[in-house]
Amino acid sequence: MICALASLASATVHAQPAAGETMYAKIVAYGSASAFAVLDAEKKVRRIKLTGVDAPERDQRFAQQAQRLASDHLGTGPIAITIDAIGDDARVHGRVGVDGGDLGLVLLEAGLAWCDPGDSASVPAALRNAYAHACTQARAQRRGVWQDANPVPPWEYRKIPRFGPLPERAQSKHCRQIGYQSLQCDDGTRYRDVGRRVTGSDGSAYSRRGNTVTGNDGNRFQIQGKSVYGTDGSVCRMRGRLVECR
Repeated sequence: MICALASLASATVHAQPAAGETMYAKIVAYGSASAFAVLDAEKKVRRIKLTGVDAPERDQRFAQQAQRLASDHLGTGPIAITIDAIGDDARVHGRVGVDGGDLGLVLLEAGLAWCDPGDSASVPAALRNAYAHACTQARAQRRGVWQDANPVPPWEYRKIPRFGPLPERAQSKHCRQIGYQSLQCDDGTRYRDVGRRVTGSDGSAYSRRGNTVTGNDGNRFQIQGKSVYGTDGSVCRMRGRLVECR
């Protein structure tokens, strides 16, 4: 059993790609023009990043043009990936070619990618100079992303926090006094004010301290005259026996 496990472990290690090797694979999905997933000869999915090249992120300007150029250049057949390094996240950093053409250089010359300083040291010196020249020329001639005055590099764009959409504001709600310290709202919910607590028939509960009311859901409401302002953005106004909240 130990021999079998050792043999399996040895085979697994040998199957891992290494710097300096050439891997033949087929693209199965694009993240961007410079980052994609491939299926290698052992039918294993691997993530690839073009060494020294970074194309626009999916929701950046020119991302579609860059991916279309990459797709047209690589086609649908197998591609050769010259491995430069393996990242800590197991992503392969390499150069991709079809019929002798280098995809990274194609993107840079079209102005549809940046020279990436993050891993440019892994690119062979001669090719690194060609990449730098392509970037300089594309910028000088305002090709692709350089049509914009100050295009944001993808590695900076990825640092920008992403926020989900703001929650929708609730529709207006009307409540009416139906007795001493009691309200009934148009959705059928009833509220009763007893001492420093307000309880709702929907299970909600609120405690009052001075002009501040705090709900069991964490929201706070500030009473100012005949108006109540909530930290959830709601505003309630009292008009006689009627209360309207938005």
